[in-house]
Amino acid sequence: MVNFFIISLTQIFSLMINIIIISLILIILCSTAVTYRVIKGKYVNSNIMKINFNIVSGLFPIISFIASSFGMSKSDIRRIYIKLNNEYIYSNKYNFNPEDIIILIPHCIQENSCKLKVTNDIDNCKECGRCNVGELIKLKEKTNVKIFVATGGTLARKIIMDNKPKAVVAVACERDLTSGIQDIKKIPVLGVFNKRPNGPCVNTNVDMMDIEKAIGFLTGKNILVCN
Repeated sequence: MVNFFIISLTQIFSLMINIIIISLILIILCSTAVTYRVIKGKYVNSNIMKINFNIVSGLFPIISFIASSFGMSKSDIRRIYIKLNNEYIYSNKYNFNPEDIIILIPHCIQENSCKLKVTNDIDNCKECGRCNVGELIKLKEKTNVKIFVATGGTLARKIIMDNKPKAVVAVACERDLTSGIQDIKKIPVLGVFNKRPNGPCVNTNVDMMDIEKAIGFLTGKNILVCN
């Protein structure tokens, strides 16, 4: 009787494991199909986008492992994740006040040889034009959004906790954007990739039109390109 009970428990446990594995496979396959449509620019319902993004976020380590097994780079995996996030946000409508929006930029956007420190206060910049910081200040003055320089994820989280924005536009590399989006759950975070012509973390730059597009969308207004 005891042996029969043990065998029955083992069978039930094995059945439950198989059901979980099959369910995960089906979920990943469905998520892959939705992700493919989003990447290709095909219409996907906003609610389905939200469900899919939550699935991808929850299973990100598993999905990353599977994608890596098929030869996909970590950078490409993260780019897809950020695109899913951005497309979901862009499928909604917002009308935030500019004062409730924060732009987070990495310190590596500042010219490496510059002696002025903008980490604590971006207005310390003299707008010499050697990097994007001057353009960002003009955008701040034009729109009244808040701009902060973050030296890492810990400072970025502190900035958000202290200022309590309703939306964030984050400029960073694929890795930092991915971790930042995963950390901030309750407000929309639009990710903008920085450009790295000199390699990672040194004299990076950003396409200002990408930032202006994000601000314009979140405020529901057209933002003119910085001159």
